[in-house]
Amino acid sequence: MVKRAIDAIQKGYFNLAFYTDHCKKNGVHLADVKTEEQFLKIPFTVKEDLRNTSAYDRTKTDPKDIYGVYSSNGTTGKKTFYVHSWKDHEKQAEFVRTFYSAIGMKHGGLGAIFGPIGSPIMGHCMMWQFHAMQMGMTLCPMPSPENIIDVIQNLPVTDIATLPQVASVMASKPEWQEIAAKSSVERLILGGDFLSDARRKLLEETWNAKVYNSFGMSEVFGPIGNECTQQAGFHYPDKDLYIEVVSPETGEPVPKGEVGVGVYTTLWEKGFPLLRYWSGDLIRIIQEPCLCGSDLPRFEYFGRMTDCVKLANGTWISPKQVEEYTLSAGILHCQVQLHKDGSACLVYDEAGVKPAEQLFQQLKELLSCDEVTGQPMPLEKMELRGVKPKYLVEYGK
Repeated sequence: MVKRAIDAIQKGYFNLAFYTDHCKKNGVHLADVKTEEQFLKIPFTVKEDLRNTSAYDRTKTDPKDIYGVYSSNGTTGKKTFYVHSWKDHEKQAEFVRTFYSAIGMKHGGLGAIFGPIGSPIMGHCMMWQFHAMQMGMTLCPMPSPENIIDVIQNLPVTDIATLPQVASVMASKPEWQEIAAKSSVERLILGGDFLSDARRKLLEETWNAKVYNSFGMSEVFGPIGNECTQQAGFHYPDKDLYIEVVSPETGEPVPKGEVGVGVYTTLWEKGFPLLRYWSGDLIRIIQEPCLCGSDLPRFEYFGRMTDCVKLANGTWISPKQVEEYTLSAGILHCQVQLHKDGSACLVYDEAGVKPAEQLFQQLKELLSCDEVTGQPMPLEKMELRGVKPKYLVEYGK
């Protein structure tokens, strides 16, 4: 409800020069914002606003109340740093207990983190989530198949936190699949990227465990949304987060249930408060109640705009949609190159499965292409986003 966002403004949570100056440039005085119409005139905060300022320009937290200063993961451009307060740390633990208790995580389990731990917030949030659940924890900062096997064969790991692509390496060989399936792992909590239904199916079969997707943002902390036992969208605490969904072209609110850009406002006295933050993520708010019975609202995540493409007919296509077809066809690593002449090329790992004609036809229909061809390529030569192959690449734009 927008009323909660307006209340947060009136309580002074955003009384920072960072926000007051930004609003004044656009003719908005925060102290005067008391209606939804006035709220919608507040200019969006964007990533460049954060990159062009210091973490300490964006906080009024007393140094004695700072829990830590952490960075974004830096997958798309210069890293940005954020102040996290002790209150934020307590709020994150509250989120975690709400989300993870609902899927069976509990005191006494053992969590394993497969991924590096440095200044980026994601790794720390993975540690904090196990602490919040009063679970033991172990780290595997270099998650090669051999290192993953070493952990799960020697320790009674019940829960794994990692990226979808990292968890998928165990599907590469039958002998690795057998080791994963025989382990004590009960759940995989994934984050940091999209999760298609096809990849979830692959991982649940590989690990003989339930797979849950988690949604987090460096600008807030992770997770801010998580799947329940129904695995059908991210529940989020609307008493703490106000989420708008707006048109990528106009910035105006989209009709209920339609896809648009997620815009976030935090509703507690946060170390770094977010006010109408344009995330660049394509989401939609799910209108139907969840079968799990929770009264927390849900949203569906499609992907970052920078990773999606908009077809000539106005339809947005996400990597998640592409992966539903490619992964179902047994292709673990690939990318689709879209050309200005209306054709597309499926570039796939030359060491993996060769695509069949059916896949080319499915991609042709999905992408409204005149032609889709295939090209084998060494995995290391594919255009990357961070450490992951970029699924959709536009050429000639």
